[in-house]
Amino acid sequence: MQAKYTKIENDMPILVHAVRASLTPALPRLNASISDEVVEAMRLELPQSTDWNEININAKLLRIIAMVSGRVFIGSELCRDERYLDASINYTVDLMTAVHVIAMVPSFLRPIVASWLPTTKKLYERIAAAEAVFRPIVTARKEAAKKGDYQEPDDMLQWILNAQTKFGELSDRHLAMAQLGISFAAIHTTTMTTTNAMYWLAAKPDLIPMLRDDVQQALLGSGGEFTSAALQNMKKLDSFLKEVMRVSPLSASSFQRKVLKSLTLPNGQTIPEGMFIDIPSGGVNNDPDIFPAPEVFDALRFYKLREAKEHAASGTKAVEVVMQAQFVSVGTTHLTFGYGKHACPGRFFAVNEIKMIMANIVCDYDVKLPDGVTERYENRIFGASSVPDPNKTIMIRKV
Repeated sequence: MQAKYTKIENDMPILVHAVRASLTPALPRLNASISDEVVEAMRLELPQSTDWNEININAKLLRIIAMVSGRVFIGSELCRDERYLDASINYTVDLMTAVHVIAMVPSFLRPIVASWLPTTKKLYERIAAAEAVFRPIVTARKEAAKKGDYQEPDDMLQWILNAQTKFGELSDRHLAMAQLGISFAAIHTTTMTTTNAMYWLAAKPDLIPMLRDDVQQALLGSGGEFTSAALQNMKKLDSFLKEVMRVSPLSASSFQRKVLKSLTLPNGQTIPEGMFIDIPSGGVNNDPDIFPAPEVFDALRFYKLREAKEHAASGTKAVEVVMQAQFVSVGTTHLTFGYGKHACPGRFFAVNEIKMIMANIVCDYDVKLPDGVTERYENRIFGASSVPDPNKTIMIRKV
């Protein structure tokens, strides 16, 4: 990521701590506010007409997900602020552009020219603008905390501020970089995954009634609220989304690692120091010994697996198998979110967010491909990366 020149923070333990220790445990109590923000963001961004409208769904989802994520990351004060949305959405674009351009400069010249490249300077301007957005709210919270009756906001910024007692005080710039870092990690990947889901849904609109019923039945048991139990009971939607990630993953490999010290495997093979290794998760996703007929998009593939195991097995092993079939799960055959102790710590929030967005869409909208488009849009391939084409459109109408 050319961190020396892009100023990206590769190692921010306070951020990982805030996600694991504060964000994930907070989800049950935050679901209501996340749901409220989903509804409001969709009202602002999606057509409210019962007539068919053609929209760029990726662009709409970027803003929806930035708002919803912002509700949790920065609170209601800023989550719909255009300056925050601009910073959180476009930081990733500017960062990756700068990284690409710097990589084309010979390594011996980078210390001299990298910081002066137009793309790098634009990135610096983006970081400075983000710091200007975040600084006033950080200052206001620090001042308010001095008062005895201060009620702390329940969001990522506050969790990071509180964690400074353990990790040390951060400058305003580092607090801004922490917010940009979590936006980089969350907003674009969540948007691409949801766009992939929408392209599949538009290509297979016959799935909508089934998914709509699945969501409505789950909400019946929770009084219409998106509780953790209700989200857990949306088993067909969960299966659809996990199948989307299996068939249309964002990368053909998972959790790249650099070998810091040479090691010898049990089979005698030595992996030398400095080597980069990747796990071929795309190959696993398409292995017929693991997933029968892997070339077929089966929206209920994981639902059927969960149902069969829940009825046919019992005990600890049964619970393990059922858990492996869930959207959020990781395992040796489900590697998109990584594996082991370094699996994506934010996946629980991301899955809740995606499920709430998709649940609202299947309940409130019909979608289809534009006239003349007969098959799902192909993803764009860049090396190991596979991303939904951000320029394609779908048809959508309110029901």
